Amino acid sequence: MHMIDVGTGLAMLVRGADFALLYDAGTNDREERPMRVAAYLAAALGPSGDDLCVEDGPAPTGARVAIDHVVLSHPHLDHASALDLVVHCYEVKQFWDSGRVNDTVFYRELLAGLSKSTARYHTAADVPADKSVTVKKLTITLPDWVRFSEGDAIQLGEGAKFTILHAEAKPLKDPNQNSLVIAVELGGVRLLLVGDAESGARKDPSEPVGDIEAFLIDHHAKAIAANILQVGHHGSKTSSRRGFLEAVKPSLALVSSGPKMYGKVTLPDPEVLDALKAVGATVLRTDERDGNCPVIGRIGGDRGPGGCDSWVITVRSTP
Repeated sequence: MHMIDVGTGLAMLVRGADFALLYDAGTNDREERPMRVAAYLAAALGPSGDDLCVEDGPAPTGARVAIDHVVLSHPHLDHASALDLVVHCYEVKQFWDSGRVNDTVFYRELLAGLSKSTARYHTAADVPADKSVTVKKLTITLPDWVRFSEGDAIQLGEGAKFTILHAEAKPLKDPNQNSLVIAVELGGVRLLLVGDAESGARKDPSEPVGDIEAFLIDHHAKAIAANILQVGHHGSKTSSRRGFLEAVKPSLALVSSGPKMYGKVTLPDPEVLDALKAVGATVLRTDERDGNCPVIGRIGGDRGPGGCDSWVITVRSTP
């Protein structure tokens, strides 16, 4: 399992002996180009694609490398900016999206890329009769478009699967509320990926649980108990209410964040880090060396703040 340091954003790669799953791949940092993700995936999975998929040197040769599942938690730039390049460079077999349309250029380019690929496109939204959607005045047809539902379980490989715990396609006020939440089972270990799932406004973690976090407790209390938690909304006080963290009870908490401010705030919030430690979680962060990241050895070159604090977690199955 890899938490890729993309700066101010999120990208999680989960690998098994017979599968690969990518959950989000985006950043809000202008200097942080999508090539960071492509370079990391090339190192982890093998080079793939054409000359657009490498920053320097010859283009990869041979068949494109497969990524079995790509999941977009919600259509925000800091979760999706590199996904059009991923779709171009790799053979994505299944693409999962809430179906909440964001009328932006990056989302248009992602769907346009998917329309030219062989990937099956899954959404929680009803599939239009013509299997088309219009984004930024471009009508895009996705011929292999199917609908999924909350509770669906998808086999990944031997002893591994993921289950959809929250999926909302309606155009809610904030796409964070559409976050596609999945629980990934890896043998006897569970990973909870929540995207930017929130409890509500920025409040102390001691405040009552709300919004998606409350929904998960009410509807999937057993399924959210996880060994590893991808901390919601980059460690913001909009998420990670103490009641939710106590329900998850993670031993390992993964915080993907960077230097760009969200409004007037740089994440993660100290109160959230304290709350995670209070439930016994060890916290791993991608922003530890943002201000002092050496160029030599950085995957993806020397642009942007990311590249120094990626984490690789080895999960061993238990009987």
